[in-house]
Amino acid sequence: MWITNNDLLKPENKNKYNIIDIKANADHLNPKFLLHTQRLDEEFCVEHILDIRMDSGDEDSYLLCEEYIFQCQPHLDQSLFFKFRHIEYPHAYD
Repeated sequence: MWITNNDLLKPENKNKYNIIDIKANADHLNPKFLLHTQRLDEEFCVEHILDIRMDSGDEDSYLLCEEYIFQCQPHLDQSLFFKFRHIEYPHAYD
């Protein structure tokens, strides 16, 4: 299934897409749109949303930090999220 950013923004598509379809389309979807329109899991958020380049100066990198992700996806298990983060970025937080 092909999903576009416009699809995500349609009110009738809120929480419509399953994680398999979201993963298949993640490379061309806006992470902020995903955070605000779909129910995501911990692994997806670490792999596709979290931006550890906090010092890049890019506004989106600052917004896509752990705190913002948890605000947008309050159902996430933070312990599980941090386990996935450590696997994905083992040396980023040493």
